[in-house]
Amino acid sequence: MPRPRKTDRPVEKTICLPQTLVARVDLELYSELEGKVPFGAWQKLVTELLERHLLEISANAKES
Repeated sequence: MPRPRKTDRPVEKTICLPQTLVARVDLELYSELEGKVPFGAWQKLVTELLERHLLEISANAKES
């Protein structure tokens, strides 16, 4: 039985980041258990940070 489609489907974006920043984030996301950065860890981090940023923007707009 196939997996049901997500309601909020992902969209692929390609970005370029400074090598030093990527190395630092990879060190934070690295899993000793898996011996690597877990699959989806970057996506989860970026999604959380963008959602937090949008909430801040929304809160600041309401205060103005």
